[in-house]
Amino acid sequence: MSRSLKLALWLVLILLLLLAGATLGYFLVQNASWVVVRFPTVQLSREDPFPVVEYESSLAWVMAAAMLAGFVLGVLLFMPSWLRRVWERHRERRFITSLEGELTELRNLPVERPAPLEDLPDEKAPARTGTDEGLDEDAALLAAALGEAEGPGSGGAKR
Repeated sequence: MSRSLKLALWLVLILLLLLAGATLGYFLVQNASWVVVRFPTVQLSREDPFPVVEYESSLAWVMAAAMLAGFVLGVLLFMPSWLRRVWERHRERRFITSLEGELTELRNLPVERPAPLEDLPDEKAPARTGTDEGLDEDAALLAAALGEAEGPGSGGAKR
């Protein structure tokens, strides 16, 4: 990133912070009135089981506390799903790491002898036709497999 672009980004950030501070200051000045906040509480008396506690505070502080409470409640509601995703991602990465280790071990195994003949399929591959001469071995096998998938009466691979 060039030096002038970094400087421009810092200036934009400072301007945004100044704008946010000015907005907050204007908000506090416009909501400087005092309000009474009443909270019901619980007591074990028969006369007044739910007495009300009153606090007097600035409207701006009450609104800020309400926004903070909403933010905390939102975080607490989404925390279980977020933690579940983190746990699943960790489990999948651990599984992938184990699979990669197993693949590395299998790649490093020495090849001492070829696979036994009993592991090979009993069916023989169909004979090559004259049209397969220009294809490499993989393409010829693919063409033969496609010919078998089309059915025995189709006459081989279609071109």
